[in-house]
Amino acid sequence: MHQSLKIMVVGWVILSLFRPVFAGENAQNYYGMGVFAYEEGNYAEAEQFLTKAVKMDPENARAHFYLGQTYFKQKRLDLAESSLTRAFSLDPEFPGLNYCLGLLYYENMDFDKALSQFQKVAPGDDNSVLATYYSGISQYKLEEYAAAEKSLLAAAKMSPTIEANGNYYAGICNYHLDRLDTAESQFSHVAEIAEADDLRENARLWIKTIQDKRAALKPWSLYLKTAYVFDDNVVLEPAEQDIVSDEKDSALMTYLNGDWDLIRGPRLAAGVGYSHYQTWYQDLSDYDLTGSIGNFYLNYQCNESLTLGLKYLPTYYWVDSDSYLMQHQMRPSLTWAMDPGSALDASYGYYRNNYFTDDARDGHANEVSFDYSRALEKLDAYVFCGVGYEINSAAEKDEDFSELKTLAGISCDVSERTNITVYGNYFDKDYDDSDFVYGVKREDSRYSLSAAVTRNFWKEWLYAGAEYNYTKNNSNIRDFDYDRNVFRLFVSVKL
Repeated sequence: MHQSLKIMVVGWVILSLFRPVFAGENAQNYYGMGVFAYEEGNYAEAEQFLTKAVKMDPENARAHFYLGQTYFKQKRLDLAESSLTRAFSLDPEFPGLNYCLGLLYYENMDFDKALSQFQKVAPGDDNSVLATYYSGISQYKLEEYAAAEKSLLAAAKMSPTIEANGNYYAGICNYHLDRLDTAESQFSHVAEIAEADDLRENARLWIKTIQDKRAALKPWSLYLKTAYVFDDNVVLEPAEQDIVSDEKDSALMTYLNGDWDLIRGPRLAAGVGYSHYQTWYQDLSDYDLTGSIGNFYLNYQCNESLTLGLKYLPTYYWVDSDSYLMQHQMRPSLTWAMDPGSALDASYGYYRNNYFTDDARDGHANEVSFDYSRALEKLDAYVFCGVGYEINSAAEKDEDFSELKTLAGISCDVSERTNITVYGNYFDKDYDDSDFVYGVKREDSRYSLSAAVTRNFWKEWLYAGAEYNYTKNNSNIRDFDYDRNVFRLFVSVKL
């Protein structure tokens, strides 16, 4: 019995002496199986093996590193940070550890720590290109735009697979640095080389944003349009379009609009504008129309979403060089930017009308309107709609009326330089009293459909295109029924 106990004690001592060796061999085996499972993408199994490996050999930096990577792949970021930090304390020079820690902090949106780790990756390291790229993204997130642009362009030069993304974010950095020409050039390059559809489309949206910002920064704007027009039923009334000639003709049309900001501050803008409209008919020169519209405007931005506006629009119309209508219009408005892609505009208009050829129509009108627009980024388009209601009061009761006005349409960029816009209008007009001539209360409904194709060419400010408009007016008084087709070929300049 004593001899047996002695043998057992000697055996236990021998096992104790060899236990670290056996434990080390098992830890190494678990480590190897864990790395294999990790490389195969079997993260649950890798976690089991690597957990056993670090328990058996807590000083194994490699095991802690791969366990941290396994947790990272499983989005268990707190555990990943604990394991990777432990690996760093055991072996700060472990290959790839700085890059992996950088990714971990980046995923946690701790961009200061992420940048610090990415910048420690040596230039010759396998991860140096991606580390440079993510350094730039981290600097971009920290709004260090000048430094970010340098890092992103450096990464873009190092790898064709990063070139598009690197230039894209470098373009955003230059936009924030007000280097608009450089930013536009980079976005144009991305739009040409990017393989991903969404990246190309986003680059084009940024180009449009830059162009809009340039226009907004200018204290002035100018728009000129010249068109050849064919009209198969020339309108005699420039204001209401109620009476037609039942004759067709071709005409030359010009339209000019310009605005100038006299006051421009962070929230307040005020200025003056002028619009001029002119038609010259080939045969029906008696119906040549001239319109002259002044614009005195004031805009106050209450906050990022709400803007108050006020316009005074004195308007004068001539028909065949004879005075036809003088109109004074006041229009306060409220614009609500509901989100970056949509806006709602509510306005009220008061009109004072003086008809030089028909005193019975002199009077005033009140109108309320609501207009809505929304961008469709995936389609590179926007939709718009509106509704308005006008009450007109005239000197003679048979000229009093109320009118419902509606609008709906879509504008789509079908290519980088070509736009198609389609929209429709509906008007419902009811007079308050019986017509003096016909002896009945007049009721009209008018439908209108328009389509336009516009293409930018040669210079960004030069456009050409074609328009078509169909109008049908239905009235309970037959003399006011009509159909009208108008075709236009135009060239326009927008500065």
